[in-house]
Amino acid sequence: MKLSIVTVCYNAEQCIDRTIKSVLNQTCPVYEYIIIDGGSKDKTYNRVCSYEKSFAEKGILFKHISERDKGISDAFNKGIKMASGTLIGLINADDELLPETSEILKNECEKIDADIYYGNCYWVDSERNLEYVSKPKHDLSKLLYNMVLIHPSTFVKKKAYEECGLFDVTYKYCMDKELLYRMYKAGKKFDYIDQCLTKFKAGGVSDTHSKAVFKEGSRMALSYGEPQIKVKSIEIIKTVRNQMVNMIKGTRVYRVLKGI
Repeated sequence: MKLSIVTVCYNAEQCIDRTIKSVLNQTCPVYEYIIIDGGSKDKTYNRVCSYEKSFAEKGILFKHISERDKGISDAFNKGIKMASGTLIGLINADDELLPETSEILKNECEKIDADIYYGNCYWVDSERNLEYVSKPKHDLSKLLYNMVLIHPSTFVKKKAYEECGLFDVTYKYCMDKELLYRMYKAGKKFDYIDQCLTKFKAGGVSDTHSKAVFKEGSRMALSYGEPQIKVKSIEIIKTVRNQMVNMIKGTRVYRVLKGI
């Protein structure tokens, strides 16, 4: 197994070091690390370039570019096309690989031949002082309406991308859900690893643009032939539920429901 990790970023000078170091400090070195910077206007790219020697010393292929892109999906696609490993992980700036992630994936690949490997995530919500282990749900048919997997803790074979296609650049929020559902529909094999693989910090675009996420999710469901009345009803339910969750986040009730 040759593991390629791709990080997309923009104006991330305050957090990119943490992400890069999490890749460098793996107990089993990754094969390749790729950073796609969207033409940052701060010192992000200077920070990226400063690590060239560190990766060379560990024998890790280190590739990076800085140029404008057409959004997150486009940046992901650039990284996937550049990747030469057999397994690819997408870790955004401010997210981290846990120290043994590469070793865990290597051992799992030796035991089970799958197209997609997915695991748990250590979820950090600094704003509400919450930290807990988030686990995926395993009914993958529900990907049509819900992101039941945890994208930073999902690793996809390069071959699966070649056979099913890359991210749809018309999606700004649901690109990961749509692609994984497409792979599920194509009959790709998913393998669950019951261990935390990444640390994810809450507050990304999906967290801060929930209404847009739900509307885009409805567009996705319609594109797969779902009835419009069903799609609209689910969108309304999600919107109301999200409002209720936001009201209780940080409270004892929320902690009990989350088992924290």
